[in-house]
Amino acid sequence: MVKRNTSVLGDKGSSPGKLGITKEVYLFIDKGKLSCYSLFSKRVEYNMAVIRPFRGLYYNPKNITDLALVSTPPYDIIAPEEKVRYKKKHPCNIIRLILPESMRGMDKYQEAASFLQKWEKEGILVREKNPSIYPYQQIFTSPSGETKKREGFVTLVKLEPLGAGRIIPHEQTTPKPVEDRLKLMEACGANLSQIFALYSDPSGEIDKILNELPTISPRYEFRDDDGVIHRLWQSDEQEIIMQLKEKMQLKPLLIADGHHRYKTALIYRDKMRKHNPSYEARSPFEYTMMYLTPLEGEGILILPTHRLITLSNSFIPSTFYSTLSEYFYFQCFEFEDQYGEKGARGHFFKALDENKGKRHALGLYIGGDKRYLLLTLKEENKVTELLREYPRVLQELDVTLLDGFIVNKLLGLSEGEVGLTKDRDEALENVHNSKFTIAFILNPPHIYQVQKVAAAGEVMPRKSTYFYPKVATGLVIYKILTNEEIGLLDG
Repeated sequence: MVKRNTSVLGDKGSSPGKLGITKEVYLFIDKGKLSCYSLFSKRVEYNMAVIRPFRGLYYNPKNITDLALVSTPPYDIIAPEEKVRYKKKHPCNIIRLILPESMRGMDKYQEAASFLQKWEKEGILVREKNPSIYPYQQIFTSPSGETKKREGFVTLVKLEPLGAGRIIPHEQTTPKPVEDRLKLMEACGANLSQIFALYSDPSGEIDKILNELPTISPRYEFRDDDGVIHRLWQSDEQEIIMQLKEKMQLKPLLIADGHHRYKTALIYRDKMRKHNPSYEARSPFEYTMMYLTPLEGEGILILPTHRLITLSNSFIPSTFYSTLSEYFYFQCFEFEDQYGEKGARGHFFKALDENKGKRHALGLYIGGDKRYLLLTLKEENKVTELLREYPRVLQELDVTLLDGFIVNKLLGLSEGEVGLTKDRDEALENVHNSKFTIAFILNPPHIYQVQKVAAAGEVMPRKSTYFYPKVATGLVIYKILTNEEIGLLDG
């Protein structure tokens, strides 16, 4: 059992990186499952995961017959060249809203708002007649070749301070993306994409409720550029929604993707409260749009985010190797044996995979070398000494050892000087092509480790997890209209 200390987010007494909370909340990790309850019976509503249906804004199937033409991944993983490609796919691609550009004498945020208004007026986007929830399914192939399915639903969730109730973060955030998303949200008055969150449902009771929905064709079914099949349904059945509302209020939500968007929604809510002093619990800005899925589902797949580093000409690999050898064993995979670089790469990846979840292990490739290296920590008990400024729960992560010790202490670099990619082949090719000096290849954290960090009230280093597949942007939009109320199905 982990007890969170009673404190307030941002108080001077809270430790660096630690989440403050406004009341004592106990979280349990039992066989890898996260559960939570408050010791206080007062203000119970504050501690509930409050979900609500909403009248979503969606691409009109009469005008957009293939959602693959107008949808994208989340904004923060779209490279500049991909942005151009999405714009060419369709003039109404949602890239024009989530990553707008300054045009026609307007700044980029005004430009996004202009497109949103235009598409509504022209019937490209239409609004749901009744408050609804949106069951969502993704079918994909894992890196090991298995076909997997992830199921959940899109809904509104009542905002509450991170870590103070039942919405729990697991990764660090930075101010710049929040500032950018806030300006976009203020201009458009909408949630343009879903925050992705996990809940524990070991008995599958939420799935059973969703399975009670009539067997109907999905509103959308399309295949994205990565081969992932997306299916979205819509339901305004009050009985089903009421059952979901009742079951979900007992469950904490762990944010998988969208930490910056959640913080943005909190700031937006607080600003709207000032502009609307007569606000109520049902005011639209008190909620944000989320995609919720069970963490026990077969489709929960975490990929690592590998690190890429550029160093000056004064960098001496032999000196760096000598320093690393004080702490790590080296296993070499030479290019010049009978298998060549391709064979060395395959054996290198296999060795890294075999160390997954066993001990601290990192892959390393320095440009110009004819070998890949697997680094394994010589003395596991020394990790506390190497990472003494980090809480124990973070010391257990490979990414903390890499970012906190090797990158920060040995190379003297900050996180802003480190490139990121989810594709380990791409990471190595970037070094082969001299775009970067060094590639560090990581194993992914297990979902249990993510839960453990969150339960301890800590956050992981940035980009420690890459939940795959990403939730498509363009499925449904939440228009925040202050003259309406949320919660028509309170019961």
